[in-house]
Amino acid sequence: MAYQYMASTGTAANDDAENYPMSNVVYPGHNDVMCGRGGGTNNHIGNVRFRQLVQGHKLRYLAAPKIDKPRVAREVVQIWRSLDPPGRFLTKTK
Repeated sequence: MAYQYMASTGTAANDDAENYPMSNVVYPGHNDVMCGRGGGTNNHIGNVRFRQLVQGHKLRYLAAPKIDKPRVAREVVQIWRSLDPPGRFLTKTK
């Protein structure tokens, strides 16, 4: 089973396609968020760490006016993608 990077706007600040591929990821790393449902994804270390990051920004998000909420969310994703190795959001390939 392999995973691929979820396409979205923007890229990781320190993307290195050779060392951190965006498709055919067989072994997701500690900075990879595995998208999906169930215990396998919920308990993956990357998902646990990402939820901790989100928790750290939750009060700021809740206090932000509606127009600023997307900016707070983008900042959290930007922080995740700027990690070393880069944080990635992966989905299962079929």
